[in-house]
Amino acid sequence: MSDTRRVYDAENTLLFMLDNGGTVQFLGSSLTLPVERRFGDLEGVRRYLREVRRRPWGHPQTPEPRVRVRKGHTKAHWSEDTIAIPDGIGERGWAMREVVVLHEYAHHVAWHEHAATGHGRDFQEVYLGLLENAVAPEAALIVRVGLGTGSRSV
Repeated sequence: MSDTRRVYDAENTLLFMLDNGGTVQFLGSSLTLPVERRFGDLEGVRRYLREVRRRPWGHPQTPEPRVRVRKGHTKAHWSEDTIAIPDGIGERGWAMREVVVLHEYAHHVAWHEHAATGHGRDFQEVYLGLLENAVAPEAALIVRVGLGTGSRSV
């Protein structure tokens, strides 16, 4: 299975669990998940990323990414220092959530710190660190297990 497929499958599991919230059963353990942050507009995404970047684990040494609306509603994307996210409500609002924003920010950081593209080891390491610190250790655990890395570091 490709890195991209593993990342998206693991992320989709996390998103499903976050959508169902509270205490979930995961591999025989009870995990209490936080309420995921949702954003009403792109300025909210920008403010959130500025706050993340102020933390030592938020990669403050990387340049601040631009955030813009992405045309269409099927994908969020990072390219050339820009995070492009579909905005809006309903079908278009799926991307205005913390996990999706952190995923795209992880691409930004992996590129600037490791010249890494795609969803390989460097991206995964950054993404898991962001999930663990910004969302919750339980969120990172769910994705880590989905990536096949268990409790060890990527």
